[in-house]
Amino acid sequence: MGSIKEKIKIEVEKIPEDKIAELYNIIHSFRINIASKRGEAKGNRDTALKFFGIWKDMSPEEAGALEEIQLRRKRTFRERIL
Repeated sequence: MGSIKEKIKIEVEKIPEDKIAELYNIIHSFRINIASKRGEAKGNRDTALKFFGIWKDMSPEEAGALEEIQLRRKRTFRERIL
């Protein structure tokens, strides 16, 4: 059997001519959606990197508050699963 692209080509050849435009729209939307998600992921990564290292100068009080928040979230999540 051939590659996945070859398999797709074979399947496309079997599509009735009056449905080709509909198939194109599906494929085009799928590709645009992928490109959009990749762009969002890059944007999210860039945004996250802006915060890199902000905790290094955290006061003990702030660190304690952060630990308390993390503990509460962990407990809440654990209770939802059980």
